[in-house]
Amino acid sequence: MRPQPGRPHGAYLCQRSAGGGFGSRLEAPGPAVKTGTAVTRVNCFLGCSLPEDAVSWLCVWQRHLQKQLAAAGLEQAVGWVRPESLHLTLVFLGPVQDRSCQRLQDLLDGRCDDLSALDTVLQPPRFFPKPARPRGLWCPVTESGECLQQLHEALLPAVVEAGLAYDAKPFRPHVTLGRVRRRFQGRRELKSLQLIPVEVPFQPPQLRAELRQVHLYRTEATPQGNLYRRLATWVL
Repeated sequence: MRPQPGRPHGAYLCQRSAGGGFGSRLEAPGPAVKTGTAVTRVNCFLGCSLPEDAVSWLCVWQRHLQKQLAAAGLEQAVGWVRPESLHLTLVFLGPVQDRSCQRLQDLLDGRCDDLSALDTVLQPPRFFPKPARPRGLWCPVTESGECLQQLHEALLPAVVEAGLAYDAKPFRPHVTLGRVRRRFQGRRELKSLQLIPVEVPFQPPQLRAELRQVHLYRTEATPQGNLYRRLATWVL
């Protein structure tokens, strides 16, 4: 079922959802791009969308950081994620064909019924993976328990059963605001970036974000940057 505006949808953290948890898929087209008889693999991932109020604050932070970079002559250094594409990645899958993607969607229907909506906090932005060699700007995501980790781990059996590879690096929940462009990753440019104070003087006491849905996304490259199209949605 679809979430209704203004209507509570599931409990926080790890309690079972009264609506059946992770069992309702909302949409499910395939991810492959077909040209004649050829099938092109496209990058896919599982992730959570963000509530509108959290996205609004993240956009405020982006604009402030853009001004800081522009003041240092580095306004072109970062490619910014568009508001509609802001998300939290749960499992990165890499290139996927439509048959495997459909298999994954079928396996995820009805899985993870013991997980429900997650109450999280978005931390102020910082360079990643480390200030000494920044490749982007992200906001770490924290919570009061380990339910994000549990949700990440709960998705993996379906991924493996569908025959898909996934990024096995340790799970570090975050929302990416922007990525440093390759031409600015040289030694001189990185030294300039390291001098930028990554701080936002205006923010709520805690930027909370209730994660209510998991999506299967497809990455679509455009001249303006990557777009993330939702192929399927499950309500928490």
